[in-house]
Amino acid sequence: MKIVAWAACIALVACSTPPDGKPGDGERAASLPAIPGAKEFTRLDLPNLDDNVRNDTLLIYTTHQLPDGTFLMAAKNVEDNREGLRLIQYRPLPDSSAHVLAVSKPAYDSAVMLPTYFTTGDTADGIIILANYGERESWGQNVFWLKDGRLKDLGWIDVGERGWKADADSMQQWRTSIAPRTEVRGADGKFDFTFTGDSVQLYDDQQGHQEVMLPVDRIRYRYDGTEMLLVIDGAPRKPMPL
Repeated sequence: MKIVAWAACIALVACSTPPDGKPGDGERAASLPAIPGAKEFTRLDLPNLDDNVRNDTLLIYTTHQLPDGTFLMAAKNVEDNREGLRLIQYRPLPDSSAHVLAVSKPAYDSAVMLPTYFTTGDTADGIIILANYGERESWGQNVFWLKDGRLKDLGWIDVGERGWKADADSMQQWRTSIAPRTEVRGADGKFDFTFTGDSVQLYDDQQGHQEVMLPVDRIRYRYDGTEMLLVIDGAPRKPMPL
């Protein structure tokens, strides 16, 4: 289920976090500095359109028109090549074919790749795309930056919104996309991802605990220009060694 690989580029304070996600006695929150000149990327709600290209080799799941007049689809090959869905930016041509401009990395086992868009309104800043992966429930978000003809992979946001759903005669926990509750700010190729509401469900806290509920003011993600970092209580984390 985990699509992203984490790297250790920032020295962390040694700490031990109990399962409730609260800082241990030895943890000191070494806050990351704010991103200089960060702009707010607001969510751009785009309607899902009918297919506007014909391609016998692709199964198209979603189609959205972007502010610059280009289109972005989530599609996969008709013949399964195990790569699954990709995001594809394109311009439709008069013969109903597509002039492809950019292609994302594949989603592999995910049954969905549902994009949510964030923009400053300035084309020079590009568009941040949170692509929700999963099957019946959300696995988290793969973040892409669409800019200069490239869908750059920024990394993975490993959280969801927890709710409850009636199933047969019982209520079951249900994890849905966090994208509608995500706020994005950034500049110069660095971005912060924070969340609205009361709490989020963190699938892995990088300290040996899974399915941790955290208040939104304790958690964020930072893309530092090189990698996506999970930040809890101001301190970036890395996966525990296997």
